[in-house]
Amino acid sequence: MGKAAKGLVRGAPGFTLVEVLVAVGIITLALGLVGTSVFQALSVERYWREDVVATRQLRHAGSWFAGDALNASSTGLVDGAPAVSAVTLTWTDRLGVPHIASYSILEGDLVRNFDGSQTVVARRVESVGFSLSGRVLTLELTVPAEQGGTDTTTLTTYLRMLQ
Repeated sequence: MGKAAKGLVRGAPGFTLVEVLVAVGIITLALGLVGTSVFQALSVERYWREDVVATRQLRHAGSWFAGDALNASSTGLVDGAPAVSAVTLTWTDRLGVPHIASYSILEGDLVRNFDGSQTVVARRVESVGFSLSGRVLTLELTVPAEQGGTDTTTLTTYLRMLQ
């Protein structure tokens, strides 16, 4: 080693072990606070997203059901009876082709069976109720929402073709 390098190392001010430990402690505390803030922001975002998904599930199920209900010429429901967890709607289209659409809960999902083809229209369904009052068909659907709550919607559809 040369004379200049030796003098630079010996003459340079250094840090004591206590100073290094204090600096590491402060950095750790700062990272902990930032990490906690990020975690809380992600948690809030997750709850918000779950609520949006629940609302989308309700709308999706309602649109499928309303479309079928508007075409229905008969249902498997008794007028004025309490709500049931499954319904079958039948109709014949303009070309004379008969159709059957049934809705029921299968392993926590609301499933639409249309002419033998199954489609999940809402996932994680807590409860569903179908009822008929005159020519008004009602669907009440409850799905989980944010922070352990539930989101419930009631869709009433006027049956145009029901005879």
